Amino acid sequence: MERETEELVRRMREGDQEAFDQLVRHYYEKTLRMAYLISGNEADSQDIVQETFVICYLNRRKIQEPACFERWLFKTLTREAWRVCRKSRREQPAEEIFGEQEPQSPSVLETVIEDSTNRELYQAICELPPKQRTALVLYYFNGMGTKEIAKICGCLEGTVKSRLHTARSRLRLLLKENRDGLGKEALL
Repeated sequence: MERETEELVRRMREGDQEAFDQLVRHYYEKTLRMAYLISGNEADSQDIVQETFVICYLNRRKIQEPACFERWLFKTLTREAWRVCRKSRREQPAEEIFGEQEPQSPSVLETVIEDSTNRELYQAICELPPKQRTALVLYYFNGMGTKEIAKICGCLEGTVKSRLHTARSRLRLLLKENRDGLGKEALL
């Protein structure tokens, strides 16, 4: 698929709309999941992905190396997600995120939040600052290395490692507090 993707990027650079549409279809679910995990809001995540692909198309001629397209796309998405997070600065209650709505069909978001353990983890991830959350999402959910994350986030590799360490420590603490709190409630 890597060579096919590079060919699609080359064609998109030349203005081929069908190639761009194929790239959007190929990356849509992955970018939506990443945007959702960074923003913590379904509507914002859809806006982030849409704006990312608009930026992608408008700046398609700036992509010099088709092999680096995915990294460039994720960097664009990350920057857009941070912009939206700064702009909105709103906290969304977990009840609003995990409302009692009947899903019409399985979606990417449902695969991220499958059971109560994942829900607890997701709630804890949402409490992290955006830059720590981004590093965590790119590392664990997208399987990227610290060097690649550093390039995407525009920071040093040591900064990424620090963000990951801090995020893991905070998650550990948040999950422990959550479990301890649940245990105390059960005893009352």
